[in-house]
Amino acid sequence: MDIQNVETVIEESKQVLEECFNLFQLEEVFLCFNGGKDCTVLLDLTISVLKTKFKTNDVAKDLKVVYIQTKGPFIEIEEFVKEIELYYGIEIVVMGGELKTTLQRILESDKRIRAGLMGTRRTDPHSEKLVFMQKTDPNWPQMMRVSPLLNWNYHQIWNYILQRKVPYCKLYDRGYTSIGSIYNTLPNKSLAFTDDGRTMYHPAWMLADAGLERAGRGPTNGHINNTENQIDHL
Repeated sequence: MDIQNVETVIEESKQVLEECFNLFQLEEVFLCFNGGKDCTVLLDLTISVLKTKFKTNDVAKDLKVVYIQTKGPFIEIEEFVKEIELYYGIEIVVMGGELKTTLQRILESDKRIRAGLMGTRRTDPHSEKLVFMQKTDPNWPQMMRVSPLLNWNYHQIWNYILQRKVPYCKLYDRGYTSIGSIYNTLPNKSLAFTDDGRTMYHPAWMLADAGLERAGRGPTNGHINNTENQIDHL
């Protein structure tokens, strides 16, 4: 992997985050966290940027983080959400339900919110034409959608996590490469191997072909805009 290229996307994402917090006050922004690798990187980067901006390590607790719980969540994801709360010293608000109504509830629960940080990458389904900052469509709850990780690829995400020892959900150690719910997610067959007659799986970061990232995922529902980009993509 080109380490310099990783540093380039890190710097780009930090610039997007800095612009976001120049445009919006901290209390006007929430971060959408689902326990997956992408939003884990996003959370780590966001806290790093906030600590630099406000010159204090205590600012993390003031960041509003919302876990939009899928129907049929993995217990490992639920446990990881609690682990992340302790690791970063934050409080994660848990909200379940259909995506569109849940987003509306988030905005109604805190009238100050004007922007949401998302872990979307350009290689995610229907995300090729997204930009770093764009408003949701008129038929959706209105806010600015901020996607600092758009230009990251699969291996850059894992490079960041492993090099910086960022905690991650243990499902990724079991061959899961993209995690939805228990109803639509299986380990990635591309990582399978046989050990003493049993089918085992290499960890997610060993996936050679990033194009197979979602090989273990079935269909999902819900979209934020007319490109049908998934907010719950991991």
